[in-house]
Amino acid sequence: MERAAEALGWSGVVVPDVLLLGTHVSVVVIPDAAAHEWRLENQCAEPLLDPDSLAMWEWPQGRGLFPPSAVSIQGVLAGVERSPRNALSTARKWRGFAATAVALPSVAAAGRDLLLECSYSGVAVVCEDQDEAKVIQPGHAGRLATARRTTVDRWIEEKLYGRLVADAELADALL
Repeated sequence: MERAAEALGWSGVVVPDVLLLGTHVSVVVIPDAAAHEWRLENQCAEPLLDPDSLAMWEWPQGRGLFPPSAVSIQGVLAGVERSPRNALSTARKWRGFAATAVALPSVAAAGRDLLLECSYSGVAVVCEDQDEAKVIQPGHAGRLATARRTTVDRWIEEKLYGRLVADAELADALL
């Protein structure tokens, strides 16, 4: 998935195989070292998953009072566990949060119909060969233009932040 993210031009840290909102995805996040430092200094470095508290954290009036988000989502990669169609379905669900892509094991797995549906949905298609990944169809950058930020965005960021904090290999990205 790291090669796929690199081929797409998504900078950041790949958090692999995350179960979020009923889907298994890999998420490329951009850590914010200053926000992590703020949270450490203010004894709130643990992720918070309480929806009511997160709703307050998102209030514009609370900026500077509540913990800043320590990660932002660059993109979401859906792998082909069962079928390319399931990967596309998963990627579509994430378009409201970030750019998305389907990672296929080979160019042969990218049928004409799948490419057409991905194009219509704004989902990129990446094929990973043995030692490199190639973008065979670009997708839309960023989240859907009509999607607005909600408490769910912050909850997802907190879950991913928790994964970075807990995983020794990923924790260095916060420094």
